[in-house]
Amino acid sequence: MKTYNLSSPYTHLVLNEPAVAYATGSYYSLSAQSISKTYIKKLLKLSGLSVTELINLLPISIDTYKRKSIFNPSVTEKILEIEEVYRKGIDAFGQSFHPWMNTDNIALGGGKPKVLLSNSFGIRLLLDEIGRLEYGVLA
Repeated sequence: MKTYNLSSPYTHLVLNEPAVAYATGSYYSLSAQSISKTYIKKLLKLSGLSVTELINLLPISIDTYKRKSIFNPSVTEKILEIEEVYRKGIDAFGQSFHPWMNTDNIALGGGKPKVLLSNSFGIRLLLDEIGRLEYGVLA
């Protein structure tokens, strides 16, 4: 999980494994680290999002994604937010969470829930709604 270059004054961690990040539950400290393309590819598999859908949510272009293998903390933060939504949703509802993210939802403004992944406020709405549904609170 750790990638170090001890000769560099910019020594830092690079996140490579989603399971490790999710297990720690310390998204705040992890969000200050860089993230690998390997991690992002694993999130693509977990979420079922296409590369294009994910890149549209991230502060990078498709060309940057293709060219680089390590991304800065602004990308890390967004990836961790998206991962948190999918992990909590799948933990609560299993694979039926994927169709839910693609179905218009009146409680979330009438659109598809995955559209809310575009910013932190939408992500909070999704996490709140997943929590309510998990505990059977429909109103």
